[in-house]
Amino acid sequence: MQAENKRQPFRAPIYGTAKGNTSGDCVMIESGSISNYTRSEFLRLCVRTAGSAAVLCAVPGKSMAQTTPVKKPVKGSANSFTCDMRGFVRWILDEFEPSVRLGGGAGRYASSPGRTVPALYGVADMACSLYTVGELYTSEADRAQWLDAFELFQNPGTGWFREKEPTKLSPQHNTAFALAAMELLDFAPRYPVKLGAEYSNPRAYLNTLNWRTNVYSDSHLGAGVGSICALVPALHSTRWFAEYFATCDGLFDNKNGLMGRDKPPGGDTDQIGGTFHYSFLYQCFNRQMPYPEKRIDTVLRLQREDGYWSPTNHLWMTLDAIFLMTRTSRYCPHRLEDIRASVRRILKVLQRDVFSPEGRKKTFASAESVHSLTAAISIAAEAQQFLGVHEVITDWPLKLVLDRRPFI
Repeated sequence: MQAENKRQPFRAPIYGTAKGNTSGDCVMIESGSISNYTRSEFLRLCVRTAGSAAVLCAVPGKSMAQTTPVKKPVKGSANSFTCDMRGFVRWILDEFEPSVRLGGGAGRYASSPGRTVPALYGVADMACSLYTVGELYTSEADRAQWLDAFELFQNPGTGWFREKEPTKLSPQHNTAFALAAMELLDFAPRYPVKLGAEYSNPRAYLNTLNWRTNVYSDSHLGAGVGSICALVPALHSTRWFAEYFATCDGLFDNKNGLMGRDKPPGGDTDQIGGTFHYSFLYQCFNRQMPYPEKRIDTVLRLQREDGYWSPTNHLWMTLDAIFLMTRTSRYCPHRLEDIRASVRRILKVLQRDVFSPEGRKKTFASAESVHSLTAAISIAAEAQQFLGVHEVITDWPLKLVLDRRPFI
């Protein structure tokens, strides 16, 4: 029998004074020889030379006893919460993705199982979901086919993207969503994206939107155009974005920390959905949104008894609310434990309603199930970043698309 070809362990060189060498010269100590030293000798050697913290990183596993044992979660404590996403991720890859994949080349996806025509939100959403679970792998041949799939929806004259029938979302949302998905594959649009004259003055354009009763839906327009300008290098303009963010800053309510005009002092979910769409642009430009404490207080207060923020929009509004809290807490650590409790609370509900086998049947049976999947796996990705992999469990870390580019 042929001997097993074992992978050789990494042998990081450690520079230090060798045992018996009193000259003070630096010599190389192979990691395999660490076991020749007692623990105290090894640590003294490290401190004299490179520093113990730097050298301990190269110590092979189990070469020294663990000094701080890992504590097992206490049953009933907050740390005992877990949301095991491994079954859901396997379901995406083994069952859902094949059910919406169409013939004609890589990247062609329907908007839901059973449909036979490629959809913009089938192609773009599956790119987002596959990226999130670490499975957006493409060969050169596949890349060309993915680009062809996106091109099905691009207008050669304007460069904008448009979903074919039925068209429920705006051209601004269609175009920003497509460009954002293409960025995950390092694609530039085949045809130049042109910006209409109505967008040349961002202050004037943003002021045409309904900030009183339709903040959420109109954020697809305002944040959509902002994201298009951020995603297309030819449209980058320092002056344009300075005016854009100055206008946005003035639309935040100092009573609730959310965007809107003449809204209830305690805020509403229309503001949560709307503010979220501008928040990832603030993040993209390393800017902080005003009134962070008020915003966290408002989003926490608006969580319903059933754990959701909306009685009907369970997935996207949940992502919006969680993202606003977790990302705001990065520069304003206000009520962190309350935010953790809020996220754990909704994850428990989603485990039952969405991630479980029964939940999947109900949630992903709609005509827009591929778009719903993007929301569901993005919630898990953001929760995993915030709570940690010991609470939101996957075989491979989830990656939120918004950490790479704006718009979702």
